Amino acid sequence: MSDHITQFELLLEAGKFEEAKQALAELSRRPLSSDEQADAKILLTRLYIKLSNAVNEAYLATLKDAIAQLKDLNAKEKAFMDKVKLAETRAGLAH
Repeated sequence: MSDHITQFELLLEAGKFEEAKQALAELSRRPLSSDEQADAKILLTRLYIKLSNAVNEAYLATLKDAIAQLKDLNAKEKAFMDKVKLAETRAGLAH
């Protein structure tokens, strides 16, 4: 893999996005060999997969939280409805 592409990937992994942006700008200013083009496509594919996985994990975590909140809300609604039914029954017996 090209040194420039490797450097770009390492900067991304380190969270140095401004430096990675500069490295990418440097890569775009010069013509790439066919090997470098292939390496760049492989890197792009790996980054796409990592990004897709991160998005999917975040989506699943949010979905699990939402499901837990809905279950909690359903339990509270059931408890409330049971209290309403009990109050109605007591009011009916009091008459």
